[in-house]
Amino acid sequence: MSAPTAPRRPRLGGVFCPVITPLDDRGRLDEPALRRQVDRVVAAGDQVMVLGTSGELPILPAVVADRVVEVAADQLAGRTTLVCGVGDVGTERALANVARAGGAGADAVAVTTPYYYPVDADAVRRHYREVADRSEVPVALYNIPVNTHTPLTREVVADLAQHPNVVAIKDSSGDRDFFAWLLEHRDAHGLAVLQGSDEKRAHHYWRAGIDGYVSGLENVLPGTMLELAAAVRAGDDGAVAAAQARVDAIADLTAEGFWLSVLKAGAALQGVGSGRVSAPLPGLSDELHGRLRETLAAHDLLPGLAGAPG
Repeated sequence: MSAPTAPRRPRLGGVFCPVITPLDDRGRLDEPALRRQVDRVVAAGDQVMVLGTSGELPILPAVVADRVVEVAADQLAGRTTLVCGVGDVGTERALANVARAGGAGADAVAVTTPYYYPVDADAVRRHYREVADRSEVPVALYNIPVNTHTPLTREVVADLAQHPNVVAIKDSSGDRDFFAWLLEHRDAHGLAVLQGSDEKRAHHYWRAGIDGYVSGLENVLPGTMLELAAAVRAGDDGAVAAAQARVDAIADLTAEGFWLSVLKAGAALQGVGSGRVSAPLPGLSDELHGRLRETLAAHDLLPGLAGAPG
């Protein structure tokens, strides 16, 4: 009998931009805009996640989602890590998304808990084990109970961490005690710990030693999280404050309107896409759109792509 294969534990870390999915006025994928967005976040040093919550996976037509992965992978051409969101209602649908991601060349997949139907902890375990068993690429657990209504628990995470193909957890729960537990037990469970929300406390998380950040704000602030992390490591309090202020300015606006519409409208003001979100998601009021433009200008993020960091 041959020796067992060594567990695959590629280290996911650094900053990932969960790239928006630019849509044209008819709701079709704006491929040139997606390519521009991929290029500018990569130029700023960010890694790429597609079809995350910021990428609208749960609401996109399958034909659009298929093309998003193909276009992003083609544009990246292996320049940096590509993670693909694959969360879905059930196991077989998630596995179909995994096959799409793996076939396009994704380096890892991010898997939410199942949603819509109620599931208990045992069902969550079965779901993740089946996906991890059958996925040809490493799996990151994605905890976002505000959308799935089923949080990952400490017990389930500790159990799933034993699977050799489960390599990371992205936590967007906003549960600071849970996140502190993830960091405290990181050596024991062996998972890379990525923060996925709570950007107004980003400097605290970098100081706490997180492995990385997945921040939708990077769609309009590419490179800012990397700048913030570097400033924290260097002990440069002035640079920390400046980068965090830029993050806070956009984060405050996302709290006033539908957050994704703020990100897509901001990218459109910078020259990427139309700002359209999938129906029936809400757009921005004229008043908030005006303040978004003023905020981007105040932080030297306009006009066009030239104002973007990096």
